[in-house]
Amino acid sequence: MINTVFASKIDLWLAFLILGFSLLLILVPVGEWIYNNSSIKRTIFISLFTMPGAILLLLIFFSVKYSLSDDELLVNYGFSTRSISLKDITQITPTNSTLSAPALSLDRIEIIYKGGSIVISPKDKDGFYHAIQERVPTLKNDGNDGLIKN
Repeated sequence: MINTVFASKIDLWLAFLILGFSLLLILVPVGEWIYNNSSIKRTIFISLFTMPGAILLLLIFFSVKYSLSDDELLVNYGFSTRSISLKDITQITPTNSTLSAPALSLDRIEIIYKGGSIVISPKDKDGFYHAIQERVPTLKNDGNDGLIKN
């Protein structure tokens, strides 16, 4: 079976928040240079603090994805990748948890597996469920828009 990659669903308000904050971090040194007539040294010094934050936010924003291979789920976000063995997944349930997670939407699913859980937000939730069930036939519909291992 070929690897399947799922993009994260992105809530519009969260996209505006992340992109707006990144833009603000980029504009701080520009504004300091243009409007306060600061020296180039001061502008570069300020940029050393603001630009890495903007780059990190944008990197996280544009890199969240979920990849399914034959035997594992890879959750990529920023500089991190979490690998979850598909055979260890015991339950997948819809959630609106606001806890920090590699998900860019509040329309989320929680994947419970041996050793922990993770919250993600695939854009194509039905396609994700179908791809998981193809790879793990022991996961069945639980009647509440989720999957549970028999």
